[in-house]
Amino acid sequence: EQVFFGATVTYINLEGIDSGKETTITIVGVDEVDLDKGFVSWVSPIAKALIKARLGDCVKIQTPSGPTEIEILDVQYQ
Repeated sequence: EQVFFGATVTYINLEGIDSGKETTITIVGVDEVDLDKGFVSWVSPIAKALIKARLGDCVKIQTPSGPTEIEILDVQYQ
């Protein structure tokens, strides 16, 4: 239920133009990044915001259009 390196996280945007949009990402090493597959680096802003958060938590992230809040819907480990 807690987000760490290797987690696949589904979250929903709660604010902004993407409000209501669900996104799934996997937190990986810097050499494994593939944005088309949703693989983001553990040092990326989204991963830093999510690491140590738990299922159901809401966290603030910085986006190109400004800060926004997201809610964690699912955390899985393959």
